[in-house]
Amino acid sequence: MIPHHIHYFTRHLDREVKEVYFFAGINSLAIALTYIFEPIYLFQLGYSLPWIMWFYVQVYAWYSVVMFFAAIVAGKIGYKHSIFISSLMYIAYWLTLYNIKDMPELFFVAPFLFALQKSFFWPAYNADVAMGSKKQQRGREVGVLLSVIEVCAIVGPFLGGLISSTLGFNALFISSSTLLILAVYPLFKSPDIYEDHKFEFKNFKEIFNKYPSNFWGYWGYAEDLMLTNLWPLFIFLTIPYFLGVGIVATFAGLSAAMLMLYIGRLVDTANKMAWIKKASIAYGFTWVFRFLAIGVPFVLIFDVMTKTLKALINVPMLSLTYDLAGGKSANHAIAYAVFYEFSLSIAKIFMSLAAIIILGLTGNIYLVFVLAGVLTMFYSLLKE
Repeated sequence: MIPHHIHYFTRHLDREVKEVYFFAGINSLAIALTYIFEPIYLFQLGYSLPWIMWFYVQVYAWYSVVMFFAAIVAGKIGYKHSIFISSLMYIAYWLTLYNIKDMPELFFVAPFLFALQKSFFWPAYNADVAMGSKKQQRGREVGVLLSVIEVCAIVGPFLGGLISSTLGFNALFISSSTLLILAVYPLFKSPDIYEDHKFEFKNFKEIFNKYPSNFWGYWGYAEDLMLTNLWPLFIFLTIPYFLGVGIVATFAGLSAAMLMLYIGRLVDTANKMAWIKKASIAYGFTWVFRFLAIGVPFVLIFDVMTKTLKALINVPMLSLTYDLAGGKSANHAIAYAVFYEFSLSIAKIFMSLAAIIILGLTGNIYLVFVLAGVLTMFYSLLKE
């Protein structure tokens, strides 16, 4: 048990938040086993970088549409049941992704299943966290949540690299699928208390009109697309074996995990907007200057900087997002969660298409990173 006097951690947690912590840990471990190896898997099947980015254009194009209908369903069946469905969708996605090697036409099916997973998971998950967390200590609760995720994610890339290099991708996807199902169990230890609330388009429209700058602010998530797709491929091209990629990701995650706890405490008393502005500019420059990442030592340095500065942004940014989502009714929470996810999905569509054009015309991955760095600075446009 964590002593109450250690104020980096949250106090008097609601049962709902505790369940989310347990779920997030197991779920993150499941996803961390595979996420950095998915684009590498496609690359090894012979897909070029532009084609891999086209895969993600499909994912987020579908996601930007399907999330509205999934949010309506989540309001009828409850957030937790929606998250459970998302786990099943993730398994279907991995199964389809694995079979692309035998049936190339599945390259156009897998993105739709991935979009379904995201649609049933993220709006419901974000609304659940926003309604369950306490405003006065939301920074610390987000900090602890992200630390739990990061700690579990630290082991994931190493284990994923070990499994894929020794047993293959089939074993990797089976391991992740098993953990995904196990992850949902903690959520159902208490009733789904928000199942009577619903998503309404009018609420979404009101939020869109009230926070137009936040639509652009969430475009900063273009960096997240690069972090989970082109950056792992870049690491693989530098360190061309799975275990090496996993070790780099694991080492870089250690610094971020510890930092998130400290940031979470500070965010509760700090000016979130000033913090986000400074951190987004610093983080953006790590992408702009990524052409310096030549050789294993510099790749490792940039990955550590990436994870650390992303932590500096994520805690205040998510704390702000949950403040805005959870400050009113549950209907408002799911509507803001959809607005948040819609904004970042449009950003990732733009980033993917831009990457395809840049790679097609120049073949220079560093120019793609520069654009990602510029868009990262868009986080500074977020407002309360």
